[in-house]
Amino acid sequence: MSDVAKVQAAIEQINEETKGSVQRYGFDFDNAQIGLFLQNHSADETISQLRQFAEWQQHVNRQNHDGVTLTPVLIEYIAGSGNIADKLIELDRLREDARHGRFDPSNPIGRDLEFHRFNWAYREEIADGTDPALNGPYEDFVKLPVLPAQTHDPFVLDGQHLIEARRIAYEAYLLLGFLRKFKASTSRPVVVVGNDRYGRQWGVEPIEDYLKDDFKLVFPRVPSHKSTRLTVPDMIERVGIRAGFHREFIQYLSDEMPHVVVVDARNVGQGKDRELMRMSRGARDYANWFIAFNDLRADGDVSKYDFKMPHLANHYPELKKWYKYVEVERKMRPWVSPGETYAMTLWAPTITDEALLGDFKVKTRKVEYGSDEAQVVLANPIVYKTDEDDPNIHENLRGNRPYYYDGPEKFVKHTLQFGFGDYGLESRVIGNTTDEFVEAVQGFMKQEIARLGA
Repeated sequence: MSDVAKVQAAIEQINEETKGSVQRYGFDFDNAQIGLFLQNHSADETISQLRQFAEWQQHVNRQNHDGVTLTPVLIEYIAGSGNIADKLIELDRLREDARHGRFDPSNPIGRDLEFHRFNWAYREEIADGTDPALNGPYEDFVKLPVLPAQTHDPFVLDGQHLIEARRIAYEAYLLLGFLRKFKASTSRPVVVVGNDRYGRQWGVEPIEDYLKDDFKLVFPRVPSHKSTRLTVPDMIERVGIRAGFHREFIQYLSDEMPHVVVVDARNVGQGKDRELMRMSRGARDYANWFIAFNDLRADGDVSKYDFKMPHLANHYPELKKWYKYVEVERKMRPWVSPGETYAMTLWAPTITDEALLGDFKVKTRKVEYGSDEAQVVLANPIVYKTDEDDPNIHENLRGNRPYYYDGPEKFVKHTLQFGFGDYGLESRVIGNTTDEFVEAVQGFMKQEIARLGA
């Protein structure tokens, strides 16, 4: 067996012994790279050095972004003449220098020790983050610049954004008026659910200061974009993030039966349905969830609640045979006691006889003011009329359009630049963030809501 084959067999054995834990970080050498070792060391010395390096590499790679992935420069370094123990001490020193702000970008060994962190950043921020084995292009890494200091220009809300913000402020003002009227007509506590994102960002947060003393506020996330007719909120698929309500809140609903107002919005319709009350698919998912909740409260007797909810008659038996409904009902069964069930009503600035509830066109069940029967109100604060529909429309609704601010990242979204600085691989935020944009719009909304008389 040749020296190259002997070393290659040892590398394969090391990878097998470590169950691939170092192989994923570049511990996989071709014949030319093995030849670099054999220029300076015997086959036995090379194998001994590689074993020591593999042990070190296992120690420094701790399933985070601070490990070491081999590069051509690092392979050439450890293959060169000299003692491997001294080389590992030097690698530790260079890594320690970077972590303490003493990184030297002109040192190619120290630079390439940062390649592993570049891989992490590439997977998470440039690629989609789904392939844990994906490495960033080495040719891109070696071209990374030394970065200037971080700069920041405050975001200024102007132009059409200001005109559009007047509409959304007026809609939030109308929502505030409804909530105050509803609260004044009942002795039950009222929970306001600002669905993340639209209901939270553009409905509840701008009026939060007016609500915090008299309402309980919660901000779960039930996304519409992956919703189906039979979706019951539990987990966001393939992400592992909870959708909807947590255990303590579900127990609170069961114990206290407060009114619940779910705030969300929906895009503009087309044709003859354009001005109908419109509830999002996310709101429809909340409605599905409350069917499961009511069913537990009613011990499975649908007749105790089906007439209270704006669904088609055939929806209940189909929903109850769908896997997600069964999973969610089993999950919350220990937390929900039999008892009173919820009625479900709908609210929007313009009440119409029919409403779109996700995929359904249903007869509108109006909010019952002055009743203490527990209600879940699906609320959409958007005004779908424009000044093209009504020349005498409120001044805040002129020159703008409904649902403009859905997906604010389409207006303002920062980019990232990676490069080198005092701490090795660093990054810079280029431009304003979406959160800064949202904060600026909300700040204007709060001023406008106050001006409108809140």
